[in-house]
Amino acid sequence: MLESFILILLIGFFVGQIARRLKAPALVGMVLVGIILGPQVGDLISPKVLAASAALRTIAVMVILMKAGLGLDREKLVQQGTVALRLGFLPATCEALIIAFAAIWLFKFDFPTGLLLGCIIGAESPAVIVPGMLRLKSLGWGVTKGIPDAILTGSALSDVLLLLVFSLLLSLRFCQILEIIS
Repeated sequence: MLESFILILLIGFFVGQIARRLKAPALVGMVLVGIILGPQVGDLISPKVLAASAALRTIAVMVILMKAGLGLDREKLVQQGTVALRLGFLPATCEALIIAFAAIWLFKFDFPTGLLLGCIIGAESPAVIVPGMLRLKSLGWGVTKGIPDAILTGSALSDVLLLLVFSLLLSLRFCQILEIIS
């Protein structure tokens, strides 16, 4: 198990650095390493590590969101007013609804199932947004107007909203399936 962690971390780090030198995001190299080492290609990762991957993903997202929260400037957010709230709720809601209606039209889904799909597709990854916005802040781009802070806050809010709606719809679907079975 320890060998798998060391393999993932070392190879992921080095391939990430190679991707960065090739002017690609380091995350691309790390994802490729995950695919190559994973059970679909190389099958070099211990089954115990794969079983613990859900908990590790949760911990990783928590660390990323805590890093984002610690990087926020409260005064800039107060100056922004409701901009961060609008960035968090309006795009996420519109994306989820448009995808839901497209799924109803194209795939003949019912509305809750289409909205589930909309919540999946509409969520953006904090692993991409947070480092990018923190880098912009460190470079000083948009800091005087509070743009990186507004985007960080809006991104976190939209993820929370979509995760909440997704969880509620999934529970609703599960209850409907249980009623059908019994």
